[in-house]
Amino acid sequence: MEMYRRTFAEINLDHLAHNVRVLQEAFPNRFLCPMVKANAYGHGDAQLALFLEKKGIKHLGVCLIEEGLLLRDSGVKAEILIFRGFDSEGAEKIIQYGMTPVVSTWEHIEHLEAVAASPVGIHLKFDTGMNRLGFRPEEAQKLFERLWQNKKIRLKALVTHLFNGEDAVSEKGHSAEQLLKLHHVSEVFKPFDIFSHSLNSAGILSLLALQKKSVPENHPLVLQEWGMRPGLMIYGYNPLADKNICDLKPVMSLKSQVGTYRQIKTGETVSYSGTWKAQRDSVIAVVPIGYADGYHRILSNQGHVLFAGQRVPVVGNICMDYLMLDVTDVVQGKDLKDFKDQEVTLFGFGSDGNFLSPEELAQQAKTITWEMLTSVGERVPRIYTGEKA
Repeated sequence: MEMYRRTFAEINLDHLAHNVRVLQEAFPNRFLCPMVKANAYGHGDAQLALFLEKKGIKHLGVCLIEEGLLLRDSGVKAEILIFRGFDSEGAEKIIQYGMTPVVSTWEHIEHLEAVAASPVGIHLKFDTGMNRLGFRPEEAQKLFERLWQNKKIRLKALVTHLFNGEDAVSEKGHSAEQLLKLHHVSEVFKPFDIFSHSLNSAGILSLLALQKKSVPENHPLVLQEWGMRPGLMIYGYNPLADKNICDLKPVMSLKSQVGTYRQIKTGETVSYSGTWKAQRDSVIAVVPIGYADGYHRILSNQGHVLFAGQRVPVVGNICMDYLMLDVTDVVQGKDLKDFKDQEVTLFGFGSDGNFLSPEELAQQAKTITWEMLTSVGERVPRIYTGEKA
């Protein structure tokens, strides 16, 4: 994308490589499937998928068939897992492009059997508590009988989805219950000589935390070498309360530049509806980024950004294409010409190394870090820095 406004998401590939290396070194022999769905959590799916391949990643996860097709068309050779359901037309595309379906209904099996000319590898999903997608554990034996020596389908793995991975350290938590259920299901499928994957970022970090202690042999996290599907953590964030489990480096920094400055008098208001009124003569910086770019309007009059290395408040209602900052304290007594085209960091690392976390913004916006990252819009160019950018 050509860039005529200096608003962009800076993607640090060195940090991504570091986060992946943390996993590869801690779990060198486990199934590892980084999730690159939703445009790689806003970071750019094709570019990151190709980079991850070069780092030795052999499996990648997406939600939609369309996402998988985009990766294939971009030259990605890794095994691509499709986690969403599909009809017979979707089954044909999955087979045509050499992707791996995550099967969660009897209809999925029927669609594959109807169109497959040779055995199709599948991962079989069980619902152990999320109550969203997947077979019930009590269907395991019937599924075994359907798939055993099936000429059209080859079972490769079992899957479940932890709905509260943050409690995985506990032997009595929801995650432990889910893992025990999948473990029992896997006993039914032992003749297939397959593996199971279940650990999201919270589950993986829980296992890392547990390994620093004395781990009971019967703890559900160590009953098997559970395969891993990291999402948030490869992008640099730890969803657990304990942030010291391992060193992760944030990958995305959302940046812009001041477009112009407005000098306003005491009592004047800023932006739509006049929700912010100057309590003194003030200098307002106008920044060309808004809620259409993914900076949530709910942050109006409460968010902060980094301006000239200092935190300054967002003032007035955030617009579709702009937001305004009160930079009075930073520029007071100085020549505004010295702040022409001043960099603004909405979250992430500024050029001076100062950092503003999207986790903080997520709390202010009453949402989660995942949404802050994936909200960064399509019209915001991604600029890749670091290793072989």
